Amino acid sequence: MRLKLFRAVAPALALFICLGTGCQTQPVATNGNANRPAAAELPREKTTGGRGGNLSYRLSAAPKTFNYIMAADEPTNLVAFFLLASRPVEFDHDRQDYAPALAESWRRSDDMRSVEITLRDGLKFSDGQPLTSEDVAFTLRALYDPKVASPIYSDAMKIGDKPFEARVVDPRRLTVVFPEPVLVPENYLSNLGVLPRHALEPELQKGAFDKAYGVTADPKSVVTSGKFMVEASAPGERVVLRRNPNYWMKDSAGSALPYLDTLTLEVITDENNAVARLRQGALDIYDRLRPADFASLRDAQGAGARAYDLGPGLYSDTLWFNLNPGKRADGKPYVDPVKLAWFADARFRRAVSHAVDRQTIARNVWLGLATPLHGFITPGNRAWMASDLPRHEYDLERARAMLREAGFQTRGTAETPELFDARGNRVAFTILAPAGTKTRVDSAAVVQEDLRRLGMDVQVAPVENAQVSERINQTYDYEAVFFGIVVTEPDPSSYVALLRSGSPQHSWHPKQATPATDWERRIDELTAAQARETDQARRRELFREIQQIMAEQLPVIPVVSRHIPVAASPRVGNYRPSPLPPFSLWNAEELFVRQ
Repeated sequence: MRLKLFRAVAPALALFICLGTGCQTQPVATNGNANRPAAAELPREKTTGGRGGNLSYRLSAAPKTFNYIMAADEPTNLVAFFLLASRPVEFDHDRQDYAPALAESWRRSDDMRSVEITLRDGLKFSDGQPLTSEDVAFTLRALYDPKVASPIYSDAMKIGDKPFEARVVDPRRLTVVFPEPVLVPENYLSNLGVLPRHALEPELQKGAFDKAYGVTADPKSVVTSGKFMVEASAPGERVVLRRNPNYWMKDSAGSALPYLDTLTLEVITDENNAVARLRQGALDIYDRLRPADFASLRDAQGAGARAYDLGPGLYSDTLWFNLNPGKRADGKPYVDPVKLAWFADARFRRAVSHAVDRQTIARNVWLGLATPLHGFITPGNRAWMASDLPRHEYDLERARAMLREAGFQTRGTAETPELFDARGNRVAFTILAPAGTKTRVDSAAVVQEDLRRLGMDVQVAPVENAQVSERINQTYDYEAVFFGIVVTEPDPSSYVALLRSGSPQHSWHPKQATPATDWERRIDELTAAQARETDQARRRELFREIQQIMAEQLPVIPVVSRHIPVAASPRVGNYRPSPLPPFSLWNAEELFVRQ
């Protein structure tokens, strides 16, 4: 997740934020017919808009709560964090830089152990109550409360498993104290959506904070600091957001934002239905189109919705094995010990990586809207992706050699090989894939065929997206999974939730009391060290070492970095989509209905 007046921009920002055209990738033509036209030129309109009207946006799944601290999935985070909450600092996708939001200024201490924040004068929540530094401090208390058990944000807002401290000076000023020196405090301040103390402190005190702001709650009870507030919620169908009349931002003419009266978030799980509605004009904005739909819209004539390829984002599609040695409540292991022994052997994981034909997946499944990936950092993060890491090119002979080194034996014929471990166990396992995302199911099918060439008996099990998340994060009931990894900002601190062994988001083996391996222990040390490192060159080297370890150990096997194909109706004004989340809605307050 990611994670003036501060007028002199911190030196760190220039290094990790892509400036100029660095992150504004140009449209990429898909592989295939070279005579096809390239995607439409990316829109960069920024103008004074007209007030009023409604735009509609497609959600792939229903949000679970309007309380972003309890968000554990992308649709919930989009609604609760990006649209309903506002932060001291925002990430400006136009400039690829941090910018003042609720805070009019902030100043980092000389020892980098704290940041002094001054809020704007006259801030209010959607219900008209003042927004003060006490609300910022309350939000941190709620975020860290163990009874709340925030799935993502608690961990993302810690350093070395240690929380931050908020010291209130007066209604507009407070100091956030870090447990260790922090070079880029903006990365954390942009993850702190401010919640109303007056509305939610009673819920926190009685242990009901995690239930507050449910999707069935009275919309009037959901008090927000962000661009919008909830007008209506039909769980599983749609959420209608209304302009927050007390939102702090104004346009260049001094008019209050947002321009829109309402923003309707339509839950459309079926992609065929979503594209049909887009073509019919019943849907205005659609993020992350399927490759075939992108090609169809790109080639369409007329004044309908236009499609754009934003290039690689921070999303990666990856394969990983369940390395959790724990047991269920009934005493049975999460993973068959025989299979866990295979999965835990880095040589087995490297062999699998060499057997995956990334080029075929990028070309045939994604129709060119993906880039083969060899590290957990994507090409969309140009400033921090190390370029000298080990690459696991498609090489079946090298994969077979690694398996032999690890004691595996191949029987059967060249056409129908069968792989066995040193104890005579047939190598067989199942890969979960999210049924709602056809490209991932199809990609997993390519991996299945690739691994069968090594003699592995691999099955692909499409499972509903919510169940995949539950089995990864809660029940640990899976052997392997083809899923995605995403962060919202490019700074290394955004990857902490994935990397730290004790994190709930440490995908392959979450919530470790102590690191299970020496290499995970080293990553923990490096993750903490990079967060407090004040020398930028040294910080870069620390993060490069993390990438080196991940590339060698392959707890997650990178497959492709997905491009971000989006589409919008020409009636959407100020449409400037970004390859970073939340894509088309990062500037939702500026969007307007073009007449």
